[in-house]
Amino acid sequence: MSYFLINKEEISLIKFIAKYQYLNVKDAKYFFSSSRYYRNRIKVLIDKKFLRKIKWTLVLGQSGIQYANILNFQYNKLNKNQQYKERLLRLSNIAAFYHNCDTVHFIPSFEIKDKTVFTTTGRRFIGVFNINGFEYLTYQILKEYDNKYIESVVFDIQKEMKYGNFIILVDDISRINLNNFAFGKNKILVIEDNETNREKLKYLHSVRWQELIEEYYSGCYLSKYNFCEYSNNKDIFINTFYFIDTEKIIRFKYFINESSTKRAYIVCDMELKENLRKELPNANYRVVNLEKYIDKEKRYYC
Repeated sequence: MSYFLINKEEISLIKFIAKYQYLNVKDAKYFFSSSRYYRNRIKVLIDKKFLRKIKWTLVLGQSGIQYANILNFQYNKLNKNQQYKERLLRLSNIAAFYHNCDTVHFIPSFEIKDKTVFTTTGRRFIGVFNINGFEYLTYQILKEYDNKYIESVVFDIQKEMKYGNFIILVDDISRINLNNFAFGKNKILVIEDNETNREKLKYLHSVRWQELIEEYYSGCYLSKYNFCEYSNNKDIFINTFYFIDTEKIIRFKYFINESSTKRAYIVCDMELKENLRKELPNANYRVVNLEKYIDKEKRYYC
C-alpha cells in the first residue's frame, strides 16, 4: 500500500464500507462536506485501490482491506449472496444518511442479532434507531413485500419483550392497516420512508411541546391519563403527533368512543392531519407549523 489515508472524511468512508460491505455510489455524498466534488474523491480512492466499484455499488478494494486490517477497523468480508447484498444496501443507505448526525444513531441488525439463535436471526427487524437516547426497534416494509410479510412483522412486534418503542419505515403508508399495529406497547411510529421524513426524524425528541400547548391551550398541562398527553383535567384532552403513532391512536380512539361528552384535541402538522382524520374523524384538530418549535441550528448539527 503506497498511499496512506489521512483525510478524516475518506477514512470515515472506508471504515463505514468495511462494516457494511456495500454502499450505493450516490450515498457516498453523506460522507463529504462538499457534495459537489465527492465523485472526484471517490474516483481517486478507486484509482488507489481503496475502493472498488461494482456497477453502482462501492466495496473495499485491495488497499482498503489492507488499511482496515492495519488499523483494526471492524471488517466484514464481502458477502456475495444477492438477496443479502440487497439487504445490506438498504441498511447502509439508512446508516449513511445519519452518518454525521448527532441526534440519531443507527445500529444495524447484524450487530444485534445473535447468530447462534434461530429465533433471533429469523426475525424481521433491520436495526435499532437511537434518537437522543431513546431506542426504537426498526422494521422496513417495501412495496414489493406481500401481506404475508406484513403479517410476519406484526407477529414479530407482538412477541418482542426487550423494546417498547418501534419504528416501521414504509414505502406506502396506505398499505398499512394501522389498527393491526397496536399491542399495548409504548410507541409504534409508522413513517413513510422519504428524505423529508428522514430529516424530520432527527428532531423527533426536539419539539418544544409544552411551549406549544401553553400557547394554544391555556391551563393544560401534562396529563395523568394514559390516553392523552396534556389535559386541563376537565374537558380538554390533547394528544400531539409528530409522526403516526398507532398505539397513541388506538388509546385515544377508545377514549373518544367511550366518552363522547369529552373534548378530544389533536395537535399536528397539515400533512399528518389527512392520515389521522381517517382514524380519528371525531377529534378536534389544531394544525401547527412544528418547525417553529424546534431549535435546529442552536442545538443540533446533523
